[in-house]
Amino acid sequence: MTDDRPGNRTQAVGAARTVGWPTVEKRLAFNDRQTIATPRLGATLETLDEASRASIVPPYPDLVIAAGRRAVPVAAWLRREAGARVVLIGRRTPDGVADLTVRTAYLRQVPHPRLLELALPLTQIDAERLAEARSAEPDPLEGLARPRVAFLVGGPTGQHDMSDAFAAGMAREVAAAAADAGGGLAILTSRRTPASAVAAIRGAAPGARLIAWSPDATYNPYVATLANADLLVVTGESESMLAEAVAAGLPLTIYPLVARPLSAKARVRAGIASLALGHGPLAALCGRVMSEGWVAPRRDLVVMHRLIEERGWGRVFDGRLNREPPLPHDERRALGDRIRAVMAEGKATA
Repeated sequence: MTDDRPGNRTQAVGAARTVGWPTVEKRLAFNDRQTIATPRLGATLETLDEASRASIVPPYPDLVIAAGRRAVPVAAWLRREAGARVVLIGRRTPDGVADLTVRTAYLRQVPHPRLLELALPLTQIDAERLAEARSAEPDPLEGLARPRVAFLVGGPTGQHDMSDAFAAGMAREVAAAAADAGGGLAILTSRRTPASAVAAIRGAAPGARLIAWSPDATYNPYVATLANADLLVVTGESESMLAEAVAAGLPLTIYPLVARPLSAKARVRAGIASLALGHGPLAALCGRVMSEGWVAPRRDLVVMHRLIEERGWGRVFDGRLNREPPLPHDERRALGDRIRAVMAEGKATA
């Protein structure tokens, strides 16, 4: 089950690809009820709009894979009504809904026997997908000097800022580093990149090939860019783009964005997570609050960047581009094995 958030869809489809079984994708759209806290909703289809609700009909699936909190009530309904096994990906995965929860290791979370920790988010990028893009799609980097540097730019988030001045400085620094490496630079923006930041990037790096995201475009050169680049630079706020860059198997440089100050709510969440992972008298209570989905662990992308460096998959920008070939990364086999084990358990108890 997928929704309108590209990161959720990428992870759900990526998980489905690990087992290689026949799949049906259900694209979900929601009504206003989806804003209610997940534990209060329970197992229901009432958060879906009419078209999505009408699409949940027999024959029901044996296995449901979904990412994001909005899919949880629908997955719980299919588990209750149809006996489906459920694999949920994300931070909000209430206990009792998922047969397997998949989360990334850089999220602070309470250990659980039905929890699988991965180093990085799941992606749809693999050698087969890259080879397909190389042979079937136009090369967005054609004509650039080698090494061909692709700079993948995201944008502001709830935790990170990207002012126009920062965007300009970032573009200047990466362009200078690409020139020092003797290569050509292409800058690929995303739907989160503000138009004013795109203009600032264009002005600061006039010699770069700017591939600006547009809602009206009929073709997205993103995968073809990954497939044809020699070196990758990725802004550090995007878990999905970082994971896809690692999956591409190219030398990776991370350019972190500026972190916003923590809100009062975020400080409370961080405090609950610290208590849950400790050994004090409130550990069990806070752990239950987290496991039931009332409080989601806060992502710490500095930890993610450090993990990428420690595993030999990339390096944080220090004025130079990383040119070291990365160490191998492929966690799909472990995930596929766990999903198959979940299905085997279901057959054994049926």
